[in-house]
Amino acid sequence: MEIHVQDWPRAYGTPLASATFRQQLSDFCVDEDLRFEPSGEGAHHLLLIEKRNINTDIVCHKLRRFAEVNPTDIGYAGKKDRFAIARQWFSVQLPLLREIDWSEFNDDEVTVLKATRHDKKLRIGAVKQNHFAITLRDLNFSQNYDKQALEQRLEQIQEQGFPNYFGEQRFGHNGDNLTRGAELLLVNKKLKNRNLQGLLFSAVRSFFFNQVLARRIEANKFTELMNGDYVQLDGSESGFTVQDMAQELPRFVAKDIHPTAPMPGRGRSQLLAEAAEFEAEVLEPYHELIAALERKGLNGERRAIRVFPKNVMLQWHNEQTLEISFSLPKGAFATSLLRELFALKTHTQDYIQ
Repeated sequence: MEIHVQDWPRAYGTPLASATFRQQLSDFCVDEDLRFEPSGEGAHHLLLIEKRNINTDIVCHKLRRFAEVNPTDIGYAGKKDRFAIARQWFSVQLPLLREIDWSEFNDDEVTVLKATRHDKKLRIGAVKQNHFAITLRDLNFSQNYDKQALEQRLEQIQEQGFPNYFGEQRFGHNGDNLTRGAELLLVNKKLKNRNLQGLLFSAVRSFFFNQVLARRIEANKFTELMNGDYVQLDGSESGFTVQDMAQELPRFVAKDIHPTAPMPGRGRSQLLAEAAEFEAEVLEPYHELIAALERKGLNGERRAIRVFPKNVMLQWHNEQTLEISFSLPKGAFATSLLRELFALKTHTQDYIQ
């Protein structure tokens, strides 16, 4: 059985233009908003850190060495891209009476922008939203497309949402994480490095999510609510199964509820009727891998298939350089929005699918 990263279908047709993506470090900036306000007291030092050209794990390693604490004393709400200027929150647990000068932590790669205290460790998922400012260069519109077409498609995306695909980062370089994860599941082996194993299994589950979403787009079901869909409430992971279309359709149109696709694992399907039949047909060729995920004890989860960007703005620096800014809820990939608009050529000359 072969699974690989694909050029999953776009919801709004072919890209309007080609563009160079991440030519410079400052071309990709992201700011993280938490779901809560710091309490201002407690054993956890809450730090807003700007990191440049390093990943979140390296920042954690730097913090551990600087503060002389254990890895479990470090917390963060979500991982951020390496080749970017990213401002994200970390927590470091220290004895209550211990003071530390966080300005001494600063170097060429990290800067502490704000430090306060909190009564709890920062956990994955504590992000409310991420704000992106992305500069695209060497912009070249395809035939019959122009700036007006770009604005119109953005309006369409803000009205109907864009596919909540997992981005190429989730699958590793050339899809290596996906390939290794599938192989590991099929031979039923365990890795000593549990974090790596979790990363590989996550890549496989993300592939299944993308596959179901892709088939839904191909069947013209992306902008529709299906009978028996399991939907999530906007801004929440809570949801329910649609059994009365007449009652729930207005909520779907109002963007109050969103259809979901699976992150397979243990547990009964929450789908009924048309939606259950559709998803079962898409996943049937992969039943062996899905059974392996269940044997590993991973619980099945659902993820919304559509995302609505907020605070969307375009700023043209010249005819071929565009800065696009927007906000996305936690877990949504900026590249999944950009691919609905552009064919992106990275600084390494590879096109993002």
